[in-house]
Amino acid sequence: MNKTNLNEKSKMDFMVIGFAIFSMLFGAGNLIFPPFLGFMTGSAWIVGFIGYVLADIILGVSGIMTSLDHDYEKDGAVSISSRVDKRIGLLLGLTMITCIGPAVVIPRTAATTFEISILPLLPNFNPLVFSIIFFLIVIALTITKSKVVDVIGKVLTPILLVSLAILIIKGIATPIGDMSQVPQIENNVFAEGIAQGYQTMDALGAVALAALVMNSIISKGYTNRAEKRKILIKSNAVAAIFLILVYGGLCYIGATASTSLDPEIGQTLLLTTLTHLIMGYWGKVLLAIIVFFACLTTAVGLTSVAAEYYEEVSKGRLSYKVLVVAICAISTVISTVGVSDIIKVAGPLLDIIYPVAVTLIVLTLMSNKIKSNVVFNISAIVACLFGVMNVLKVGFIQSLPLAEVGLSWVIPVLIVSVISIVVTSSKSNKGEKLKDTQIS
Repeated sequence: MNKTNLNEKSKMDFMVIGFAIFSMLFGAGNLIFPPFLGFMTGSAWIVGFIGYVLADIILGVSGIMTSLDHDYEKDGAVSISSRVDKRIGLLLGLTMITCIGPAVVIPRTAATTFEISILPLLPNFNPLVFSIIFFLIVIALTITKSKVVDVIGKVLTPILLVSLAILIIKGIATPIGDMSQVPQIENNVFAEGIAQGYQTMDALGAVALAALVMNSIISKGYTNRAEKRKILIKSNAVAAIFLILVYGGLCYIGATASTSLDPEIGQTLLLTTLTHLIMGYWGKVLLAIIVFFACLTTAVGLTSVAAEYYEEVSKGRLSYKVLVVAICAISTVISTVGVSDIIKVAGPLLDIIYPVAVTLIVLTLMSNKIKSNVVFNISAIVACLFGVMNVLKVGFIQSLPLAEVGLSWVIPVLIVSVISIVVTSSKSNKGEKLKDTQIS
């Protein structure tokens, strides 16, 4: 293959993988948060949006990047667990994959699609029948492991992007109203953007999807680190650019309605109202298409990841294809409970493990500079403890810095991490000096 053909192949590969990353990170929750942020911040929407980008897109892309130097054959499918104690890593992996898999997020994709896409158009449609149809489609698209990223990147994402582009362009061309000059929120606008971005919990999904992305890169013939790094960075750049464009457009549309609608309107109702105001009845139809494909791509990616993880944990005793069917069957049953009830049950558990995931993402990206695994273990345990205390609403937690945006754990974990890095580095340096002295 000549150089021109190689360049064309590389371009096609990172575009397909980038589109797949975009779609797998862009779930229905991501469709709801940006318009609501714009609605609350009005003319200051750009400032809030910058905070949203930092807490959602940057964290999500960072989660994918943790796959670069991770040895999946040796250390397992969760890229952030290789330097923590094996028991902690297994517990973290099982909890994380189960939450974003059959227990919470995968069922929620079907429940959200039903509530936002199907009910407004077909109010008498049976939710169980819809879930069965939805997950049969997921099985069909997921059952061949090696094709998952290509199916999402080449087929599903273009449909999703075209649908989003129609809504956003129409919303920008014909604004709903004027932007409020005074934000509705009590916190500062930037902090609210961070809070809204944090609530998407995309970093958790990104860590799980990292293995799927890296396996796809390797399957396309990129085997040495330099090649993998180049494709991974370009793919993440493609995903980040499209996420910024889509989120920014949705945030702007929400801002144009900040003086036109009831300030007490809920997030989901705001989204459906905006699409109706922009495009009338066809807005409902377009929103149904967007939500369906946003949820489907997320469900496909996470089902594949969960099945692969459970296959690895069972050491091959449970096959990938059997697990795909089992995950979809379980998710079908749970999805009929409804979105609000799923969130009510799973929310506290997600609030506990998310600080751990974010902490380990940051440390993993600095892995080459951190000599001791003790840093990873201590930081993960402290992050988990503060996550538990936050869920239990322990008194002093609310007085900590950043507590107003749900990040009360950040400063304590940062302090513990820095201290443990300094202490372990100091001990390591003393050990090396002692060794050098004995040799001389």
